[in-house]
Amino acid sequence: MAIMLRSMSSAEAGLLTIGVYAAGDDYSSTWLKNNLMENPGSLRFVMYDSKDQLIKDVERQQLQEGWICPENLDKTISDMADKSNTSDKIQIVIRESGLTHMLAREVICSRVYPLIARQMALNYVSKNVYDSNPTKEQIDHILDTYDNYGINGNLFEMGYLDEDSPVEEDTNYLMMPFRGILALWLLLLAVAASMYYLEDEKNGLFIWWKTSFPLIRDLLYYFVIMLIPTIMVMIGLVYSEVFTSFGREVIGIILYDFAVILLAMILREILSSIKGLGIIMPVLIMACAILSPVFIDFKEGRQLQKICPSFHYLYCIHDEYYVKSILLYGIILLITEYVVYIVKCKSS
Repeated sequence: MAIMLRSMSSAEAGLLTIGVYAAGDDYSSTWLKNNLMENPGSLRFVMYDSKDQLIKDVERQQLQEGWICPENLDKTISDMADKSNTSDKIQIVIRESGLTHMLAREVICSRVYPLIARQMALNYVSKNVYDSNPTKEQIDHILDTYDNYGINGNLFEMGYLDEDSPVEEDTNYLMMPFRGILALWLLLLAVAASMYYLEDEKNGLFIWWKTSFPLIRDLLYYFVIMLIPTIMVMIGLVYSEVFTSFGREVIGIILYDFAVILLAMILREILSSIKGLGIIMPVLIMACAILSPVFIDFKEGRQLQKICPSFHYLYCIHDEYYVKSILLYGIILLITEYVVYIVKCKSS
């Protein structure tokens, strides 16, 4: 999975391939085309001389999206700055809606806004300094002053709560859900380990493997199964370049394994059948995928989200509070597993 995602994310197309038709030779059209080509970000832009060809390529799925600018983009920008409305609009052509298209819409807004801000600055200075009647030389002076005013560096710096180092700005979008997917995979394997346990129990393995501490024996059984997958997850995180610090990663994955193992043990004790575990497995995975910040983070229903072990794990990597919460979560599950085991022993 890591190899495939890295190869896809490093491909020439990036996150989206967008066709752009801006055939005008006015300032705004030229500036927009240069800006898109020089700073594509995670998107790939292809310039078109024919809007009909652009639309055909969107229909044929050679493009994920198309942007069609008016012939005179300067007039469109001027109308927006003067009247907050325009009849000539930038058209966005898509085949279907999705999250990537919402991102692309934000991108086109952010690229066009500087042009509107430039025109609004011209209007403001013309009205308040030159009584709305500036000469051509004065207009050129205003625009030159605006264009030559540069800001060095980035105004924003994003960082995690318990880390001094800032967040990397070139985070790959395709890799963002990777850690969450691997966390769900480990949960899936823990439930599968319960199926193997029931099968071994049925075949008489534990008749020969007696101990005075069956809970410790069961934990060891699960840890042996989970050891290699856990190492694979760590290697995958390193290879996909989402690995953070060694200490936090190791602590987080150990506590997470401890939690999912105990959860799988509790489900095994309650359901007591491979069929029951098979029925509950997809429900459990889907619930954790929705309630945990794997693909999207819902801010509502935090108490419900805390039921999922993957929720604590995905947050504990960058927030020390959730290291404590996943430890407490594991202790609660350990106590619950012990109580369920005692009750089951007494009932049998």
